[in-house]
Amino acid sequence: MKALGIDLGGTSVKLGIVQDGAVISSASVPTRKNSDYEGIVGDIVAAAKKLCDGHEIEKAGIGSPGLINSSSGKVCYSNNIRWSDYPLRDDISKALGVPAAIANDAKCAALGEAVVGAGKSYSRVAMLTLGTGVGGGFAVNGKIEGGNIHADASGIFGHMTLVPGGRECNCGRKGCLESYCSATAVSERAQSVFGRQITAKEVFRLALERNRVAKKIVDDFAGYLAVAIVNLANILRPECFVIGGGMAASAEMFLPIVRKKTEKELYGEKYAPVKIVSAQLGNAAGIVGATLL
Repeated sequence: MKALGIDLGGTSVKLGIVQDGAVISSASVPTRKNSDYEGIVGDIVAAAKKLCDGHEIEKAGIGSPGLINSSSGKVCYSNNIRWSDYPLRDDISKALGVPAAIANDAKCAALGEAVVGAGKSYSRVAMLTLGTGVGGGFAVNGKIEGGNIHADASGIFGHMTLVPGGRECNCGRKGCLESYCSATAVSERAQSVFGRQITAKEVFRLALERNRVAKKIVDDFAGYLAVAIVNLANILRPECFVIGGGMAASAEMFLPIVRKKTEKELYGEKYAPVKIVSAQLGNAAGIVGATLL
């Protein structure tokens, strides 16, 4: 059986045809933040139809940022793309002519990694996705955990308060994990220090080249990330904690710091350790997970 997975992100929309847990064909289009809802949906549908040409697709799965009501199929609220109460699942289903399911994008990524990726050997898997924003998900025995009847509002890891009264977050609150550990946050911190436009990717490259300022930014980022993982692990106690998203490409630089700090700080670590690993599916995690909904 072939299914279409759609991963809607703040920067791009990634699409893939999935068969037996593997992406056999993929495409992407930019997320036009200056466009309205209908414009972005139009971009998704056009890309999906082009990708699916010549394939018999039986269903579609959609991962979208924000609070998602999986029952009604609506994006209830998404601060990154400024959507509120939009029927994304039904609009995609109608346009493509196949049944569709929808969930939060990071939860989809967690499901993909839990079932066929880095967490497939464990029954309890948590994940943080570090990209434009910070998302998360928790899967138990191959199923997404949590949520409620209104908006699947659990697992919003990126908006846990990491530093009370700290940096302003895109959601309007202060001190969120997302305002310290997203690619956006790392870039903004670096820009304030270097005095020029600089991406998170460049910050990690400079740190690798032993630039002291960049290394300090990366070390601080890793420290905040470790605190977040300790807090989440103490509550959820997964067997495996997966780090994914675009920033995971530089995981070899910060995971050793995170693991060391987590091992030291995690309650009862000796008796119930948590393995911290990099995602295996890369950009395909959300796509694959969406088809498993």
